[in-house]
Amino acid sequence: MSQNRPHMERALFVIGKQNAGKSKLLRYMFIDPRFGTFGNIPYEKIIKLISLSRDRCLHVRCTSPHERGETIDEFFDKLDRTMERAFDMYWRFNFACALQPRAANNMPDTVTTLKKFQMRFEPERIRVIQINPRQDEDETKIDMLSDDEVDELRNMGIEMAIVDGRRSSASNQYPNGFFLADFFDFN
Repeated sequence: MSQNRPHMERALFVIGKQNAGKSKLLRYMFIDPRFGTFGNIPYEKIIKLISLSRDRCLHVRCTSPHERGETIDEFFDKLDRTMERAFDMYWRFNFACALQPRAANNMPDTVTTLKKFQMRFEPERIRVIQINPRQDEDETKIDMLSDDEVDELRNMGIEMAIVDGRRSSASNQYPNGFFLADFFDFN
């Protein structure tokens, strides 16, 4: 762990099984004009550094480390290197990432991941967003954290919320984008 990195201010994790809509929710944050993207939705898997203010940035990973087959150390080391690169311009670092709820492909479950994340990066705040219903509304694939897991995360000071991930035919074609973006509003 490097000391030449900005302070981890906030971290947002969107939790769901594969194809639940995690990436879509993370990308929808960029409809918010405060990100300076003019409402353009980015489609990269990793959204580099978005300036939130003169000394504050946001880094977004739309693909979970589970889906990339990373170990927890590889995941954290990549984040560390991104933070080190950000240190030239930013003192405060914010992070948003997709995660799967259960251990898979070298990565541990959400609770274990967030315990280790909290110890290594010492963020001021962490928020977990679970998706229910999923974007495809397939109830057989919903995998919510158990009450015990939620209680464990809350005991760690982690904020919890559930959002509706269904695709909408309503006028709001980017559901929950502003809701997620608001976590990174420091005004």
